[in-house]
Amino acid sequence: MVSIIIPCYNSATTIYRSLESVVNQTYTDFEIIIVDDGSTDNTKDVIAVFFEDLNLEYTYIYQENRGPSVARNRGVENASGEYIAFLDSDDTWHKDKLSIQMKLIEENGLNFLGSTYKYNEFNYNDKVDIVLKKFTFKQLLLKTRFSTPGVIIKKDFFLSLNGFDTNMKYSEDNDLWLRAALKEDLNLVVEPRLFRLYKAVYGSAGLSSHMYKMYKGELYLLKKIKYQKNINILEYIFLNIFVTIKFLRRLLINIKKRRLK
Repeated sequence: MVSIIIPCYNSATTIYRSLESVVNQTYTDFEIIIVDDGSTDNTKDVIAVFFEDLNLEYTYIYQENRGPSVARNRGVENASGEYIAFLDSDDTWHKDKLSIQMKLIEENGLNFLGSTYKYNEFNYNDKVDIVLKKFTFKQLLLKTRFSTPGVIIKKDFFLSLNGFDTNMKYSEDNDLWLRAALKEDLNLVVEPRLFRLYKAVYGSAGLSSHMYKMYKGELYLLKKIKYQKNINILEYIFLNIFVTIKFLRRLLINIKKRRLK
């Protein structure tokens, strides 16, 4: 069984579509765990209305606002499934996401599997060959390949990593993937793209709008990795420069986009 963890915060306008994409999955052996991270709007009411006429149980957990890391960890603590899938409350899944990923997991004996995203509507008439790629820890240091709504991870493997670092508000997901990659190479479904984002990864609403804080989060993550002796001093210096150049590039692109509006 797959336990689907959905953290939410003031998500009344978006969570309905996220839940629709879950209940429309062709893979049906799952449970839904929603962790409300201190919403002050009517998120809870929207969730209740959604499930009102469905013959489907779900778990709703309310907590004071403590951030997505705490919310996801708490969801896992209450999970009964052998595998954990994460979905953000403003994103949606392709209807075959769980089916495709669980088939690959079972065929290849995987503890971890990610998938790629798109920004536009899914075209269910498109027949796309499955492309699976593997990434090492060193490769992932240079470029983040995994997004939380695309990841399925074996619960035991997640617990062996001690979950998300609750001291981190930015780059906490990449921190977890890198710790996982130290134990084994990580697989990614490159095609088809199995989930949809409704805002740009950088420079849009939500946490991604705080570009400088995200940059500081990446620097903190590198310092953490160096402290744990998973990179040497030369690699640390190079990666700091590399991350800074990426941040400046993103900043310039975002400024240009805003001026064109």
